[in-house]
Amino acid sequence: MAYQFVSRVPFALKLMGLDGTHQWLLHAMDVYDKEGLYPGSAALENIEQFAREYRLSHITVTLEQVRGILETILCGLSGRNLKIEAGNRIFTDTETLYLPAAINRFNKREKNYQLYKVTAIHLWAQTWFGTFKRPTPDSPHLSEIIGNFADNERAFKLFNLLETFRLNACLHRELPGLGREMLELHAPPLVHDATWEKIIRTLETTQATVVETLAGTTQLYHRQLAWPDAFLYQGSFNLNAVELTIDQRIELEKLQLQATLSDALTDEHIEAGQSQPENKGTNLEADRDENGAAQLTLDGQPLFLPPDLNNLLSSMLQDFDNIPEHWLVAAGDGGNYQKNNKNKVEDVWKGTYHEEGAFLYDEWDFRRQTYRKNWCVLREMTTHPIYDDFPENTLQRYVHLVGDIRKHFEALRGEDKILKAQPTGDNIDLDALVTAHTDMQTGVEMTDRLYTHRRKQERNLAVIFMVDVSGSTKGWINDAERESLILLCQALEILGDQYAIYGFSGMTRNRCEVYKIKTFEQNYDKDVRARISGLRPQDYTRMGVTIRHLTSILNQVEAKTRILITLSDGKPDDYDGYRGDYGIEDTRQALLEARHTGVHPFCITLDTEASDYLPHMYGHASFVVVDEVRKLPLKVADIYRRLTT
Repeated sequence: MAYQFVSRVPFALKLMGLDGTHQWLLHAMDVYDKEGLYPGSAALENIEQFAREYRLSHITVTLEQVRGILETILCGLSGRNLKIEAGNRIFTDTETLYLPAAINRFNKREKNYQLYKVTAIHLWAQTWFGTFKRPTPDSPHLSEIIGNFADNERAFKLFNLLETFRLNACLHRELPGLGREMLELHAPPLVHDATWEKIIRTLETTQATVVETLAGTTQLYHRQLAWPDAFLYQGSFNLNAVELTIDQRIELEKLQLQATLSDALTDEHIEAGQSQPENKGTNLEADRDENGAAQLTLDGQPLFLPPDLNNLLSSMLQDFDNIPEHWLVAAGDGGNYQKNNKNKVEDVWKGTYHEEGAFLYDEWDFRRQTYRKNWCVLREMTTHPIYDDFPENTLQRYVHLVGDIRKHFEALRGEDKILKAQPTGDNIDLDALVTAHTDMQTGVEMTDRLYTHRRKQERNLAVIFMVDVSGSTKGWINDAERESLILLCQALEILGDQYAIYGFSGMTRNRCEVYKIKTFEQNYDKDVRARISGLRPQDYTRMGVTIRHLTSILNQVEAKTRILITLSDGKPDDYDGYRGDYGIEDTRQALLEARHTGVHPFCITLDTEASDYLPHMYGHASFVVVDEVRKLPLKVADIYRRLTT
């Protein structure tokens, strides 16, 4: 590649100048990082095509530039969370939207961004308004239905066009602002055939579903009249990807549903006045209420659904009209799910299973001054719980400290805020009264805001603790971290703050791991304590990718203040070259990204040499060094108290 670069760079400089040549080289290196040597070499060879695209760069909008905005928009819409990836075709597999890497169709950047947005939401509409929906899991897939036509390609194109008319009508009703943008991009095509007009009017009614689209496809398939032009944003279908994704998802969701029904049918989840059923699951039905939300009924009476079960049912009802009755059977203690979940936690990196559920993150290369795209592969792992007496022994060992922590945190919880200069209140505000009297003496109209009002100080925090479990924490450090977490959880339960705990480690960019100890949705119970007990040293310390992942989780939580606290014993390190300046600069960049989203990072470290690099990474006021391992449990709760007040 170096030879190819040197031999072609004069031509590149002539075509594009220095800046364009720089961009051409970075593009080729990105291709090399993601796809390997031969595609990277091809990118260096294809100078003329890149030069054409470079000349349009002033109007071109790239997916990387708008990904964050599009993800935010999609997050605000209904349905399951959807990922966005670059692809050679525009389609969705119902879990990921594949969009072009760049768009420069229009002469204005604003219009090209608008096309990105409309295209993404149109793919979302396929998942939400039932393009791939079936009556039951046993009903035939869309490809099987359209496969009955002699000319599959013609039938698919016709179905795609008709379905776009139906989805357009849905979007105009649900999102009228977006509907206006769609009309600006592509005016409705003129239709001069009465049959076409009648079918389109049917598809635009509120009752129309994909069934009407299929009926229209059958009716128009043999007609030889010219079709209306395709819409700019309608994309295409990849039904093999859709059906593979749906089949894998429904098998997993079926097992998860049966595993969680037992918890949902306990007394506290049944509406007031309903007794616990003797025969759990025999009269259960799942459907949607009048507002379109998922609901579970027992003998016709709606049940209160915990968030995880509600999300699960909502996802399933996007795929089918009806959930089979034999699926609505409580497994009891997750029995069916555990028995059928063949893939063990420690096996996730073996074979093709490696790709299932993995998160891909960019990594900052300070030498290139750009990101390596999709460079790190991260998976969320479940910590093996150990149900021993470690939590009880910790509380007994620090019994006096526990009492002191409780006293301080209860006082913190009970703090009130006094609001001054209020129109009504509990007491006279003397400062306001003096000011008002002075105003009156000088002829200024006296204010009526003369009171103080005591209001309960509400803590609106969300905190993630990012715990280093690399191999260097073996021994005293690991014990001190686990003791700190036990004491900290005791304190946080008093405050009622939203908090989550994740461990992190890994080995090379292809095997980054975060270990779920406590998520925001989970209560602090014996299982969380067992996972803290089971926390053991693992491999290396690749921090940037973990910060990016946990920042993403933190930004999904409703809170006024979001804090990411790292508990570590050393600097970023991994044996594939992620050490020294490279690891420090990537971690610093990840922290800057976190701050840009409103997350406040802080680091508690045991590394006595941390002052050499932590000020550069975190800033001078955003870290603290605990100089002795044995002091860590004594310090963490106090640091948290000071940090959040």
